[in-house]
Amino acid sequence: MLSSIRQAIRTERIVNITYTDVKNDVTTRTIWPFALGYFEHVLLIVAWCELRHTFRSFRADRISALSISDQRYPRRRQALLKAWREIEHIPPQ
Repeated sequence: MLSSIRQAIRTERIVNITYTDVKNDVTTRTIWPFALGYFEHVLLIVAWCELRHTFRSFRADRISALSISDQRYPRRRQALLKAWREIEHIPPQ
């Protein structure tokens, strides 16, 4: 799955996932993944979530299904990353 996520990020493709949240609720999400983060033993996918209309992070171990669309997301990866950093108050690198 990690190689698929990396491919989607590199090619700026929309991804459909089946995700189980912390409450064990299962949802289907359409996301625009643009970054990966590693925290201790958890891999996080940072993405724009079409369902919530905001930036969200998703634990990779909670994704039970993933498909990469042929459709590119409407904003460039760098623009998404910049907007996310501004919202999260992360200085540019």
